[in-house]
Amino acid sequence: MRLSRILTVFLICGLGARVALADDGLARDDGERLLGTCRVARDVINGIEVDVQARADAALCIGFVEGFLYGHGWKSWRTGEDMYFCPPDGFGYRQAVPIVVEYLEAHPERRIQRAHLLLFSALSSTLPCTP
Repeated sequence: MRLSRILTVFLICGLGARVALADDGLARDDGERLLGTCRVARDVINGIEVDVQARADAALCIGFVEGFLYGHGWKSWRTGEDMYFCPPDGFGYRQAVPIVVEYLEAHPERRIQRAHLLLFSALSSTLPCTP
């Protein structure tokens, strides 16, 4: 069962890569696009069947969120600096995507901002670091 899930994620990511190459990706888009792609990703995570285009949108969100999580963690480790948000062990896109959707639904006024800033805001407000 685990192998089939891994293969599904690779398939989804492959579709997302094709979509991402068609434009600048998600980071520079606004919160409306981030919310739209991440709502579909949340559906996919929850096992809801979606069409091919929706899977590509989901892959775009999942890839963006996973890349952001790992990139932030790597930078923190590499530079020895504290992280701006502190996810628990094992935290990944399955936990992060619903946080992003909930944050954007609760803050529609912020959706004019770029996706990378909104993802950072969603994670840092939900997973603050405590000394």
